[in-house]
Amino acid sequence: MTTDTPKLVPGLEGVPIAESALSLVNGQAGRLTYRGYSIEELTQPGVTFEEIVALLYDGELPNAARVQEITRELETERALTPEQVQFARSAATLTHPMFALQAAVAALGPRDNNFELKVETATKRGISLIAKTGHLVGVIAEAAAGRPYTGPKPGESHAEMMLRMITGKTPSPEHLRVMQALLILQADHSAGNASTFTTRVVTSTKAEPEAVASAAIGALSGPAHGGANEHSLRLFLDIGDPGGAEAKVERLLDDKYKIPGFGHRVYHVKDPRSKVIQVLAAEVVKAGTKEHDLYQIALTVEKVATDRLGDRGLFPNVDLFSGCVFAIGVPIDFFMPAFAASRMAGWMVNMREQWDSGNRLFRPAQVYTGAPDRPFVPLAKR
Repeated sequence: MTTDTPKLVPGLEGVPIAESALSLVNGQAGRLTYRGYSIEELTQPGVTFEEIVALLYDGELPNAARVQEITRELETERALTPEQVQFARSAATLTHPMFALQAAVAALGPRDNNFELKVETATKRGISLIAKTGHLVGVIAEAAAGRPYTGPKPGESHAEMMLRMITGKTPSPEHLRVMQALLILQADHSAGNASTFTTRVVTSTKAEPEAVASAAIGALSGPAHGGANEHSLRLFLDIGDPGGAEAKVERLLDDKYKIPGFGHRVYHVKDPRSKVIQVLAAEVVKAGTKEHDLYQIALTVEKVATDRLGDRGLFPNVDLFSGCVFAIGVPIDFFMPAFAASRMAGWMVNMREQWDSGNRLFRPAQVYTGAPDRPFVPLAKR
């Protein structure tokens, strides 16, 4: 027996949407790799975000010459016009930094709208967007804090530029090491996550790269995706006292409250990125500080929620501990924009891969649940 009604798969769970050679998420083993290299190895001291951009684009670990080349390209391409800087600074005074970033990235687009004739520029345009997005995050942070625009400094790495502009301070080597690792950790996470899938869908319409990137930022902003890192820290701030954290978390779980940063659609063990971030947090959070109290609360949330939910395959994801590294000076409202600046690398390489695959337009079906055919009744007879 056949039917014209397709079977609904809520959230497209388990439905492959693309072939990709970029990153692999092994949810059962709790493992994430970029081009076959584990995230634990790629975030060891000394590895830079520039290396990861080269790796994602090239498919191989870059040699020193290639790292220098991609570093120069990112440094050149991050330049913004005075008008682009002013637009971003104005947006920063009107709305949440994530929405300001989404608008500012869209405003980078060209005056024409015919990318199909310029597909050969996909890599150059992608690298330019990676560079400019990091710069824009800094621009928006400076404006939100009421500081004047400083702009990138010659010779600064991508991580150093971002952290200095976000915090208004020259980063210490320790803080810069953490920033490098955070950018690397969040650079890609398969083609199936919401924002990268959005990238693929918008790319399939043959849209300009800036439109693709802006749409992806919008997808990332939701609390069920990248916004969970901001919500996690807000939860820790609401709990306030490490001494009372266990009882408060127990009550939240009794009330069926969904703990932000806990549970993942793919990982059924602890997210490997969460493990790396937890190590980083332990390195930079100093005893006797407010940051230390919040870190202790995060550990309590992990313990209580794991005890209660672990048997259902729910464990900490990348967002539970990522808020703890605010000890490096990143304000809470800039957790998501920093995440977006990092993930721009994955989005742009996915954009190119989508074009390389033939770029067939995404056009899924639906399951119609509305009324059957019925006659129209003129207004006078209703």
